[in-house]
Amino acid sequence: MTHRSDTENAIAKAHNSRYRASMTLFERGQRVVPGGIYGHVTPALLEPGDSPYYAAHAQGARYWDVDGNEFLDFMCGYGPVILGHCHPEVEAAVDEARSRGTCFNHPTEHMVELAETLTELIDFAQWSVFGKNGSDMTTWCTQVAREHTGRQKILMAEAAYHGSAPWCTPGHAGLTDEDRAHIVTFKWNDPQSVEDAFKACADDVAALVMTPFHHPLFVGSTMPEPAFLDSIHRACQRAECLLILDDIRAGFRLSLEGSHRVVGLEPDLACYSKAMGNGYPISAAVGRSDLKVAASKLG
Repeated sequence: MTHRSDTENAIAKAHNSRYRASMTLFERGQRVVPGGIYGHVTPALLEPGDSPYYAAHAQGARYWDVDGNEFLDFMCGYGPVILGHCHPEVEAAVDEARSRGTCFNHPTEHMVELAETLTELIDFAQWSVFGKNGSDMTTWCTQVAREHTGRQKILMAEAAYHGSAPWCTPGHAGLTDEDRAHIVTFKWNDPQSVEDAFKACADDVAALVMTPFHHPLFVGSTMPEPAFLDSIHRACQRAECLLILDDIRAGFRLSLEGSHRVVGLEPDLACYSKAMGNGYPISAAVGRSDLKVAASKLG
């Protein structure tokens, strides 16, 4: 008698459930896509057959999977869909821009207009640059910091998520020791840990990068304590390094003018991403005027 594994039983159950089309599509995907579905939406983090694997369409706050099941999208596309799916004003602007072309040899006037808008909204911002996603911007900001200071070390909180680049990804596959040779971590809400991290780097700290609140993977979010923020400010001033605010998760949601206004941070650089475009692939970094020369040297 042949016994099936728990996973096989779950898959068999799913074929007779409300997610039958999802499971059938997943089986096809496994043959041509590594893992079937990869990244943070991988079914490896889910109970097989208990949730949909593939989306079909969405409108406003509602979301439909390939089996026709309807949901309320409390996840908001993992965060950036802050106006609801297919918002008519956003989609009209996208359609108008797309009607004039999708890939040019030069930027358009919209780049200047958006940079002007961001520097008007965000009090410390004197300039802005743009990319496609959050990893683009956090990594780019570390390069600006290194160019400006001539130093190498980047400090970040343990288990913090700053993107999928090798220096900060929470994953482990395909990485080398050299990828993180100049990354030093400290404990969130632990002033002594911040002091120890700076001491470990001697005079080689280019920047400290942090989120306005701590949102590590698979752990509850934590707001910063006043003593912790004070230790961050003092240490950065003493070391004459930059403070980079990764505002991708909270930007334009805690405050339209930037989350630093809410939590009491004084950043030199800040990063924003797809919430700017209600989920469309765009990101931005803004910075203080004295960093403009270093920023202009990066591609």
